[in-house]
Amino acid sequence: MGSRAGRVASWVWVACLVAGLAGGPAAARPASIPPMDDPGLQRRWEEGLALERREQLLESSRHYRAIAAARPDSAFIRWRLARNHWRYAERLPQDDKVGRLHHFGLANHWADAALAVDPECGECVLWKVAALGRLATTQGVLTAAGQASTIAELIDRGIALQPSYADNERNVTLANLYYAGSAFYRVVPDWFWLGLVIGVRGDKHRALDYIQRAIEISGARVDYQVELGAVLLCIGTQEDDPTRIEAGREVLRNAMAIEDFQSTDGFDREHARILVREPQRACGYSRDGWIDLSEAARAR
Repeated sequence: MGSRAGRVASWVWVACLVAGLAGGPAAARPASIPPMDDPGLQRRWEEGLALERREQLLESSRHYRAIAAARPDSAFIRWRLARNHWRYAERLPQDDKVGRLHHFGLANHWADAALAVDPECGECVLWKVAALGRLATTQGVLTAAGQASTIAELIDRGIALQPSYADNERNVTLANLYYAGSAFYRVVPDWFWLGLVIGVRGDKHRALDYIQRAIEISGARVDYQVELGAVLLCIGTQEDDPTRIEAGREVLRNAMAIEDFQSTDGFDREHARILVREPQRACGYSRDGWIDLSEAARAR
């Protein structure tokens, strides 16, 4: 699972949807970027989108940057650039810290640029959350703990905006934001003193509400179902509620039978098996490891 410091540092990342945020396949048909009245830019968009679907993310970004230069009023193309750089960075080796920081930094840059164009853009907020989270965890535990309240505010802001964008029925921005919120509020302990230190407190029942909302939008996601199971187990073990624990185990068993959508689904199924066996670990579960937030607070 890596070093203990690395496990602690990873906690902010749960707010960023882990690899789930990278999304599954892009839209099945080219979406236009309104207003798209220039045939040359339309060709650029379609070529960039085709490259993105083939996972040629940097090549795709060259097309998107050309569109961004021609469309200074397009928040859409800017958050797509943020997503491309985030996804590219996420695929780099863990020991390539320089490369990862560079591309997570570009993701953060383009998310900021998108929000500067449209502060009410929920997709832009989502990718700002993603970029901040991965920059924080790549840089280390103190940075991660210091970003807690900012990330919480961004998640809540993104949800309040109720964005409508979807790549497809399994990759919906609003559902991803609810998923992020669930993971975040599940992992952060509901301790008064910790709230004073990092500026935010956990809320397991809020986490449950968020993941249920995500599943109402996109039910056929392994990662969403594993999160629901983890929240139920977390509440059940904290409140000594056998009914919740059994419900969580049942959700996790069912999650193992869902067909693949993302490259990380196999990891999630394995984690589901672990959680079924060890429900007491559910409050600190993340795809990056098992988290002890109290130690992150003491490090500050």
